[in-house]
Amino acid sequence: MSEGNGEKVSDLVTEADLDPKLKALYLRGVSAMELRNWGYVISLFQAVLKQEPRFLDCRRQLRMAAVKQRGDKKGLGTESMKAMSLQREVKKNPAEAMVAVEKDVLASDPFNPQGNQILFDAAMAQEMPLTAGFALETLTDGHPDNTKYWHQLGEFYYNQGEYDKAAEVYEKIRKKDPADLVAIKMEKDATARQSMTSQKWDGGSFQDLLANKDEAKKMEQSNRAGSTKEMLQEHLGTLIEEYNKDQNNLNVVKNLADCYEQLEDFGSALQYYEWAYSLSSKDPSLEKKCGELRERVQNDYIKQLEQWIAENPDHPEVGEQKAKLAEMKKDMSSGMIEEARKRVERNPTDMQLRFELGRRLFEVEDYREAIQHLQQAKRSPNLRIKVMNMLGQCYAKLKMRDLAAQQFEEAVKEIPSMDETKKELLYNLGLLYEEMEDKERSLEALKQIYAADYGYRDVAERVEKSYQDS
Repeated sequence: MSEGNGEKVSDLVTEADLDPKLKALYLRGVSAMELRNWGYVISLFQAVLKQEPRFLDCRRQLRMAAVKQRGDKKGLGTESMKAMSLQREVKKNPAEAMVAVEKDVLASDPFNPQGNQILFDAAMAQEMPLTAGFALETLTDGHPDNTKYWHQLGEFYYNQGEYDKAAEVYEKIRKKDPADLVAIKMEKDATARQSMTSQKWDGGSFQDLLANKDEAKKMEQSNRAGSTKEMLQEHLGTLIEEYNKDQNNLNVVKNLADCYEQLEDFGSALQYYEWAYSLSSKDPSLEKKCGELRERVQNDYIKQLEQWIAENPDHPEVGEQKAKLAEMKKDMSSGMIEEARKRVERNPTDMQLRFELGRRLFEVEDYREAIQHLQQAKRSPNLRIKVMNMLGQCYAKLKMRDLAAQQFEEAVKEIPSMDETKKELLYNLGLLYEEMEDKERSLEALKQIYAADYGYRDVAERVEKSYQDS
């Protein structure tokens, strides 16, 4: 990790740098990891880090072992109290504070906020920014919905001159909270600084800074790609030439996939995104893109088949094609669910993935399993309203109407203005109370929509009929 002046800090010891005896101790820990003997792993790696605290790879594996050992168990709260007592030691002796916090706090509660903050402070005091960054990254991993930790990580990257990483962090914050003005501004600043740093900008023209004219042409072409189909096709030809020279160049493969996507050749785009995913050491963002495109390609094919069936009702093969269509839809649903389930297994703390799995299970009417994942996804502030709406529908389908009403009403209270989401929730609530034969509450919900949007679904008809019947 670089500092703001661009110079590298000596903050990384590798396995090859270790003293032979220390290396042997470390390798015993690695072997214990393979046997899933987490307690033994933790004790061995703590001993290694006590002697060589800059061995970051060992610290990462130590934290992984602690996470595995803890499983779904919650901390008792004693770790936070221990961390508070260690806070005073950071300024006195940061090295000892680092050893103590690993042993007394993070070994049993790896995502503990106070513990990781102490690790961060102690690492910065010893000029170990890579370790400090790892402490903040652990906090965001363990508390993905807490934007305070994301802001701290973004500010840290920015101050270290890691502008590309800072921009990525602020982009994530912006997506979680589109109204976060600080994140919006800092993302722009970090992106601009990264651009200036990479181009060694000193006030001259951008073209003058490019030593190679061919490279300038390529970059100009890339920046304007998407303006017209002809430009995209020209850019595609250039990318294919580069790809043929080196088929393992990740940036070229991603650009090629993106270009095909802009040209709406989704089948080809999917092939190259899948190759990029395999080259990227399983980048989650590329995995998500592959899933989205795979679904797009399959849906397009299904639509074409549905259109052919509708236009050729008397064709001798129409029965066979209908059976094929039904089988395809079934396979697609099960495939998407299985893919969503695997993503959740790999990233169990990602509530967006939980919601996607719950949504897919809801679509195939597997309401009971959907509820399990939606209940967890409800913890995310950004997903909460959508989740409660779907949870309410799940409960309603299972005839658990009181629980369904509770979800709809809770969600309605959290939306101040009458937007489309609130209308849908009130409509669902109105129909639910009608099923429960509670006409008064049913009309109360529907009248709120009627007062704001006369043309919403069949609300006007239902409300006006109630006056005629009375």
